[in-house]
Amino acid sequence: MFIFSGIIAAIFAYLCNKLILKRFGGISLVAFVPFIEEFSKTFAAIALLQTNLVATHFVFGCIEGIYDMVTSSKKIGNLAAIASVASHSLFGFVTYFSYAKTNSIIIGILIAWLCHSTWNWYITKYL
Repeated sequence: MFIFSGIIAAIFAYLCNKLILKRFGGISLVAFVPFIEEFSKTFAAIALLQTNLVATHFVFGCIEGIYDMVTSSKKIGNLAAIASVASHSLFGFVTYFSYAKTNSIIIGILIAWLCHSTWNWYITKYL
């Protein structure tokens, strides 16, 4: 089921991100996109399918990695794919441990959003 929840989250996030980026531009990569992605992964795993949260984040990262490989140059696409899998897996652990410590999925999403936003800020500013 976690594969299906990762796919659902990726499709939902892709469609939302496309609209948000068109409307708000590059600032969305730091402000809105991370929230949409963290919400969609966590909601799909916990609320929709009651499946493994970290595995859902990993599948999402794999899908984003494939997208990166298809839409970027070989060198950048491969590095971006590795970063996607690693970062989304990390965000999954952050969400899981935050949720486990606080018993609040909202806090889990918010902490992962903060981490994801920081990551995107760093990537867009320095790389």
